[in-house]
Amino acid sequence: MGLLDKVKETAQKGADLAKDGVKAGQDKLDEQKLKKKVSDLKEELGGVVYAQKSGTTTDGVDPEVEIARIVAELNAVIAELPDEDEDAPPAPDDAV
Repeated sequence: MGLLDKVKETAQKGADLAKDGVKAGQDKLDEQKLKKKVSDLKEELGGVVYAQKSGTTTDGVDPEVEIARIVAELNAVIAELPDEDEDAPPAPDDAV
């Protein structure tokens, strides 16, 4: 039974590694979805600000309220993102 126990143990280790790989892949996918949401919200924010500055806002829409809503959504989504390494170079959106 010693050999059978070793085979079971090895199989279990392989299964655990596979689960870890799937979880890492799902985490990465979730992170990419959040980053896409941030990008979409920034684009929407830019559109609202442009409309406000150019005087082309839609009737009945208060640009200040829309800006506040989008910024609040952005902050919520950014808070969900995992912390990135502090040694990593800043993303292009962070450069000023």
